Amino acid sequence: MKNFIKDTSALVLAGAVFASGLCVFAAPNQILTGGAAGLAVILGSLFGIPLGTGILLINIPLLVAAFFVCGKRYALKTVYAVVLFSAVIDIFELTVPIRYGGDKLLCAIYGGILTGIGLFIVMKRSIVTGGSDLLAYIIQRVRPGRSMSTLLLIIDGIIAALGALTYRSLETALYSMSLIIILTLTLNTLLSGRSQGEVHFIFSNDTNTIISCIDSELGRGCTLLKARGGYSNDPKDVIMCAVNLRESVLLRRRVFEIDPKAFIIIADANRVCGNGFIRPEKEEIF
Repeated sequence: MKNFIKDTSALVLAGAVFASGLCVFAAPNQILTGGAAGLAVILGSLFGIPLGTGILLINIPLLVAAFFVCGKRYALKTVYAVVLFSAVIDIFELTVPIRYGGDKLLCAIYGGILTGIGLFIVMKRSIVTGGSDLLAYIIQRVRPGRSMSTLLLIIDGIIAALGALTYRSLETALYSMSLIIILTLTLNTLLSGRSQGEVHFIFSNDTNTIISCIDSELGRGCTLLKARGGYSNDPKDVIMCAVNLRESVLLRRRVFEIDPKAFIIIADANRVCGNGFIRPEKEEIF
């Protein structure tokens, strides 16, 4: 029950934020967001169907396919999410009269940011609200090995092209792709959050002082790796330490202050979970 209440609250909040980007900035200016919402904008323009209702109608065949491909439990949870998410968007569209009809580039920027934040809220609860995410997941289950990001890009690109054909405007496709890119960047940035970092492999003759510095000044732990020089064949201790992006600059400066002859290899870490970083999620989205 506690998780159900949290999921419901997240869906209501996410639906309101997503609707603010869709109803205030994107749809009034014929800019598509990609996925079911993008198709719903087209349906709304052609037939006057409310945006939330359009999202629900577009998701019906995907939900039926998910029932057979992904299993009953997954499908039922997604049905609940899609229905509530769509209802919140319809309520927002009917009750909030604000519409921005100014610069289309601003519409794409703010529409992308707000819809990205809305999707982030539900994704943090491991909830799928249908659309291109669900379609890509179904395709990946049927044809394993397909890249999720590639599938999403293809699907959203097709929807942007449909918008250009519907409105007979190349600008529609260009602004729509701009919004989709901003949405993706916003979502990826929020999802990465504190989980993004860098792994440092530090080669030095003063490992003890550097380890002490990492512990006292950065509050991080580290691991000593046993290595051997390829040319000299001498044994070496290599310090391996994961830090976030802001701590990385301080770590490098302090290492070279301690040992000007130190050697550091830095590797990007897209996701770091555990002590000092984000807590591992109990359930992955896909």
